[in-house]
Amino acid sequence: MSHDSQSWVVVKFGGTSVSSAYSWKQIADQVKKLSITRRVWIVISALTNVSNRLEKAIDEAISHNHDGESKDDHHLESFHWITNRHAELAAEVGLKPEETEPLDNLFKQLKRLLEGISLVQEASPKVKARVMAHGELLSTLIGIPILMKHGIDVNRVDARKLLKTTARPNEQEADRYLEALLMPRTDVQAAEIEAQGHRVVLTQGFIARTPRGDTCLLGRGGSDTSASLFGALIRAEEVQIWTDVHGLFTTDPNHDPSARLIRQISYREAEELAAMGAKVLHPRCIGPCHWGAIPLEIKNTWDPDVRGTRIIQDVSTETSPSAVMAVVRRLNMTLLSLSTLEMWGASGFLARAFSHFDSLGISIDLVATSQTTVTVTMDRIPGGVEGEPFQQLKERLSKLGQVEVVHPCAVVSIVGRRIRTVLHQVGGSLDVFKEKEILLISESSENLNLSFVVEQSMANNLVKSLHSRLLPVEGHDDLFGETWTSMQGKQAVRGPSQKKEENK
Repeated sequence: MSHDSQSWVVVKFGGTSVSSAYSWKQIADQVKKLSITRRVWIVISALTNVSNRLEKAIDEAISHNHDGESKDDHHLESFHWITNRHAELAAEVGLKPEETEPLDNLFKQLKRLLEGISLVQEASPKVKARVMAHGELLSTLIGIPILMKHGIDVNRVDARKLLKTTARPNEQEADRYLEALLMPRTDVQAAEIEAQGHRVVLTQGFIARTPRGDTCLLGRGGSDTSASLFGALIRAEEVQIWTDVHGLFTTDPNHDPSARLIRQISYREAEELAAMGAKVLHPRCIGPCHWGAIPLEIKNTWDPDVRGTRIIQDVSTETSPSAVMAVVRRLNMTLLSLSTLEMWGASGFLARAFSHFDSLGISIDLVATSQTTVTVTMDRIPGGVEGEPFQQLKERLSKLGQVEVVHPCAVVSIVGRRIRTVLHQVGGSLDVFKEKEILLISESSENLNLSFVVEQSMANNLVKSLHSRLLPVEGHDDLFGETWTSMQGKQAVRGPSQKKEENK
C-alpha cells in the first residue's frame, strides 16, 4: 500500500512531553506503534518553560538600560537560558554537533530580534509573535534528529505554510498576531506536498501566518488547536492529544482529587466544558474536529496504555440520557451592568449597546437582561480592564446609562447533558448559596450548562461543594471512570511522575 493511500493520525505532544530523553523515547514508541497501519502527523509544543522564558526575554530586552557604558548582557539572560536548555537536551539524547547546527542559525535570528527590541525599547504584537514562535521552531528542529536516532524517518514541516488565519472585523492588532483565529479547512494536496511522501511528519503547534504572510500565534492552548486544524486539513482518521493527564474530569482535580475521569463526551458537550473552565483543552481545539467529524482523544504520555477521554460525534439529544457531567469555574472574569429607564420597551437598545463591544474587539460571554438593565460577563479583554479598549467601552456605555463593573469575579458552571431535565437534582444543591450573593445566573440556550457569577473568593469552595452533591463518587461507569486519586496512585506504581505541562 502506498503512503498516500493510508490514513493519517494526528498526535500532539506538549511541553514536558518533548523536554527529556525519556519523554522523546515515549513519543518514538507511540509513533512506531501507530505507523504500522497509519501515517503519523506529529504536532509539538516548545520545551517546558521555553515559552515563558521567551516572554521574559522580551520584557528583559525592553527594560534594558542603554547607558553607553555598560557591556553586560543581562537583557539576554533568558535567551542564554533557552540556548542552554536546548543544549542540555541535545547532550542528554546524544546528538552530535553537526546535528544541532540548524538550531544555531535560529538562535542567531532570535538574538537579533531581542537586540532590536532592546534598542527601540518596545515590541509590537507583530514582533512579539516572531519572538514567541521560536519555541516551537526550535523544538521541531531538535526533534528531527532525535526521532531519527530512534529509527524514524521523519520530515519537518513549517506549520505556517499550511495554517493561514482568518481576518476578523474590528480586530485589534494584539488579537491579529497573538490570539489569531483560523477556520478549519481541508487541503490534502497541500499537506501532501509538504509531507514529501514521508510516513511521519513533525510540525509546530501554536504558530500560523496571517493573510499577509506574517508569523502569528494561536494563543495559549494553541498547540491543541493546531493539532485539530491539521486533523481537518488532512482528513485525519483521529486526533490524539498527549498530555500529562488522562483526559477531562468532572472538576479540576488540582482542587478536588475526588474528580472522576469523563470516559466519552460529545463535541458540543466538550466545547461547553472547555469554554466554561476545563483547562485540559482550549475551546477552539474541539471545533475543527467537530467540523470534520474527526474523533478526538486525550491520552496521558506517562500512562499511555490507560483509556482517556474520547470526544466523538454528538448523540441525539432525544435519546441520550440526561446527566450532570462536571462542575467547573473560571476566575478573573469581569462583570459589567448597564442600567437605564430608556431601555424599557425600546427597540434596538441592545443592538446599540453591543455595537460598542464589537467595534472595540471585546467579546461578550454570558448575558442577562431585565426591563431596565443588561448585564454581561467578559473573560478576555484586549489590554485588560485597565487597557484603552475597556476604558473606551465604559465611556461610550456611560452615555447610554449607568455603568457598574465588578472585577475580578468568577463563573461557576454546572455542565451537563440535557441540563433542564436534571434541575430537580440540581435544586437540592442550591442551598450552598445560602447567605452568598449571586451576581448573575445564566442558563445555556443549548441545554448544556447552568452558570452562576459570584465573588471570586467563593469560587473554589463553591465548586467543591456542588461537585460533592451532584457527581457520584462511584457508579455510572458508562460515563465516568476512576477518580483522580485512584488513577494517580496506579500511575505512580506503573511509571515515573512528571511535571505538569505548560498550558500551550
